[in-house]
Amino acid sequence: MDSDLREMRGVLQGKLADWVCRRFPDGASSQWWLSIFESLEASASPFRELAPDRRAEDLNLAAEAILVAVKLGGVRSAIGAYWMLRVAALSLRLDPPVADLPQILTPDGSAAWALRQIPLTRERTIEESETRKSEHLNAGKEFYAPVGGEFTLTGEVAFSGLQDVELILSALPWVCSHLKDKEIESNVHSWLEIRGSL
Repeated sequence: MDSDLREMRGVLQGKLADWVCRRFPDGASSQWWLSIFESLEASASPFRELAPDRRAEDLNLAAEAILVAVKLGGVRSAIGAYWMLRVAALSLRLDPPVADLPQILTPDGSAAWALRQIPLTRERTIEESETRKSEHLNAGKEFYAPVGGEFTLTGEVAFSGLQDVELILSALPWVCSHLKDKEIESNVHSWLEIRGSL
């Protein structure tokens, strides 16, 4: 993975998708993508002594990697949104600030992109949340995994749209207080208002 990251740092901006497709003809796993995001986040951390140019390069690469991962289907859109907000929040903690960050790593840019990744309307989110609460309240013992016994998952684990909404909403507060665009701010707040009732 370290060698992959070194190679990625040498890829021209805008060419990362081509590099990934050559490196992984059958597609990169979500675990590989997440390890790349985590490594770039750690590299750009404010607690590391790093030349400003290198930190800017890693932040730019993180943003591009997230966009490419979502585009190629390496991670779900909600995971991409979560990580974009996470990297944007990290960049807010840097002192001095990094110059020339891509728009998508600004609070407004990351929030606007994250909002576009939300798979449900607010109304549908509330409906699905109420359905889930009802299912949990009325569930029998067979609904839950056995305690202390063996449990095997069959097939691929499916994530509901509601879970994806919750993941994105968990990250929006990280940039919320730094939003400047009133329309984006209003939209974020209207989503966060329903978060506590889900």
